[in-house]
Amino acid sequence: MFRSALAQCENFITLKRGGLRRRGGTRFVAELKNSLQGGWLIPFEFGNGQSYMLEFGEGYFRVFTSSGRIQGVEVPTPYSVSDLSKLKFVQSTDTLFITGGEIAPQALKRRAETSWVIEPMDFQDGPYLDVNIAPTNLKPSDLGNPVPKMTSSSAQNGSASASHNSSAAWQVFDRSEGKVVLSSGASGWLQYHFTSAVVIDAYMLQAPNDNSQNDDMPWQWNIEASNDGTNWTILDTQDGQDTWASNEWRQYAFHNETGFTRYRLSFRQGGGPNGDNAAIGQLVFHQAGQDQTPFDLTASNTAGINGGDGFKATDVGRHIRFRGSDGFWRWFKISSRISTKKVKVQLFGQALLDDKAQTSWRLGAWSGTTGWPETVGWHKSRLAFAGTREEPQKVWESQTEDYTNFSVSHVLQASDAVTAAILSGQVNRIQWLVDDNDLIVGTTRAVRALGKATDQDPYGPENVDQRPETNFGANGISPIKIGSVLLYFGSYGTDMREIAYDFSADGRVSQSVSEVQSHLFKAGIFGASYQQYPDSILWLWDSSGRGIGFTYEREQQVYGMHRHDFGGAVECMADLSAAGADEIWMIVKRTVNGQVRRYIEVMQKPFLGGAQEDAWHLDCASRYQGPPVNTLSGLGYLEGEEVVLYADGTDYQATVHGGEISLPNGQTAEKILVGLDVRATAKTLPFPVNAQDGATLGRKLRVDTCAIAVLETGTLKVGSEVTHLDQLIHYRAGDQAGAPAPLRTGVLQPVPETRWEGGGQLTLEANGGKPSTILAINFGKDGEP
Repeated sequence: MFRSALAQCENFITLKRGGLRRRGGTRFVAELKNSLQGGWLIPFEFGNGQSYMLEFGEGYFRVFTSSGRIQGVEVPTPYSVSDLSKLKFVQSTDTLFITGGEIAPQALKRRAETSWVIEPMDFQDGPYLDVNIAPTNLKPSDLGNPVPKMTSSSAQNGSASASHNSSAAWQVFDRSEGKVVLSSGASGWLQYHFTSAVVIDAYMLQAPNDNSQNDDMPWQWNIEASNDGTNWTILDTQDGQDTWASNEWRQYAFHNETGFTRYRLSFRQGGGPNGDNAAIGQLVFHQAGQDQTPFDLTASNTAGINGGDGFKATDVGRHIRFRGSDGFWRWFKISSRISTKKVKVQLFGQALLDDKAQTSWRLGAWSGTTGWPETVGWHKSRLAFAGTREEPQKVWESQTEDYTNFSVSHVLQASDAVTAAILSGQVNRIQWLVDDNDLIVGTTRAVRALGKATDQDPYGPENVDQRPETNFGANGISPIKIGSVLLYFGSYGTDMREIAYDFSADGRVSQSVSEVQSHLFKAGIFGASYQQYPDSILWLWDSSGRGIGFTYEREQQVYGMHRHDFGGAVECMADLSAAGADEIWMIVKRTVNGQVRRYIEVMQKPFLGGAQEDAWHLDCASRYQGPPVNTLSGLGYLEGEEVVLYADGTDYQATVHGGEISLPNGQTAEKILVGLDVRATAKTLPFPVNAQDGATLGRKLRVDTCAIAVLETGTLKVGSEVTHLDQLIHYRAGDQAGAPAPLRTGVLQPVPETRWEGGGQLTLEANGGKPSTILAINFGKDGEP
């Protein structure tokens, strides 16, 4: 086996069990829509074997499968090319949640194979900045209640009635405390009939003013709706609503997007223990916010609003939390800006009881004014966001399993939304979020964990705590989780670290895993993806477009890095599950026929056995398989390039002209792979052998004997790069005539041609279309006395 490491490893991958294998080549998929602008790749894995790669570019995305592009699918997006590398995303079944680029979080949805959409997420009730402490008050001009204050059984837009005492039913809507008997027994109904359809999605009930003595309030009912008075739809059902205090308010909400002309409270089990004289105090309906005509919300001054600047045009769409005179919080959404002190709003949650001005309010935390979250992640069945322009150290988690709802209850519940500020002595922007038992939060100067304060209680707004994990900060590249270990990149992208639980420390510890290969990180890592199968490799690319592979198997203490030259600059890599192995998709910037072209390519599986003509070790390649042919067309994407034709297991050199290429001398083949040659090189380190009078460091050495164990190898050269490399795989007696030399497995014992100045280093090289796997090397050396 290799004694320690290699001085050079390029286009070989280091195997988990030791040894080297040529990496697979790449398959040409398509050219970017605009080669001059560039793009980005985002995987979308729907499940059940349905995996897609999304090509994002300037204001669009397109969809690919392993078979190629899905024609006819091109969806507009709000992202520019400069935004793309900053995007963070997580997926839930058919929806991809995307943040970044100073753009409102988006939901990208797959509706069908050829039907995709991306649209801003529609958040509910928050999140918010701190409660206003300025003397500024806000006054609404409407209540969000579609039923006017009634003074008789009929109003301008409808009428009230009841199963009993209909003449007094309107008093339930007169907006004053009292008592209205609706039934002489335990059951009955109260109805409001609108003149046109209205969408109702919430209501409030108030108990009679003497309920503590008589207990006449119903405790079991339905809210029903109808357009004809005959066919009723149940919208909400309540049971066990007992022990009402006099004049007590309770709130109820339900999902409804349909307009009806009639709504009624159909109750049972009312009238107290005697079941007589069922009564209520007030009933207040709420018209669905999105169906309301926007109304004025006026501020007494601009203090406390955007740092004293007042409302801005960038506040449109922003939320405002508002505490009504009854002590309950509602929320507005700004639909337009009128002035620095006035906006048009729609009211969500529940209707207001009055239009009194209030000083208890909170502005939304996310907007075009304050900025939008830059990162997203999962945590305990919540969707978590973090890091806006105004609050770069804040984390917001949605309600449990309600990913767009950031509300909290009047009495806090464990399922309510969670907001936490990451503690630090300085402003350290949050770079990423990773789900674990805790929410792991990477910042520019540290990594912290957000989790339970006490294990006995469920995680929620009243049981949240944060702990420091390490003071080694992170950059914006999304980390990679492998088992229980988290790999991330330092603040400057010039090192890679792992975080793992350590029993002796009773906590997570961080250590560098890139020190030995730190020279590969000098340019700064720009992005990363992880190919779990077949070889557990992290694929990285740096700011100069060089590819770097990192074979990582922590349990076996395997950490092997290798450089890769794809014949162009790598601008993006993304991993995608596929049949039999994980795929690495990439965007490669190439110069073809004197022009800049950006191609989507997919790295192919390394050769793992089988017929040697099936090997794929050429880059930007296309394959023909069918009846024997001499000429291939459709290769315009390689126009003018010198390529290798790997035809039925034999290599031929040629140049593409007019998008075509031919085998020499009229030959034909059934399987032809056409692509750019990939030269794989490995060079051993100088041999550190001790001599009788001291170390051999600085003394001349040369390799004089060599034994190399190979597995199913069709090409391998060995020797010194300054003298000569001998091809070790060639025809032998007994090999089939007219066919390529068979793949070799066993121990090769060449006599390498090396020099004393070589320092005892050995160079191994493989190119062309054939596979090459090196299991072990053992060589003798001759040293200067």
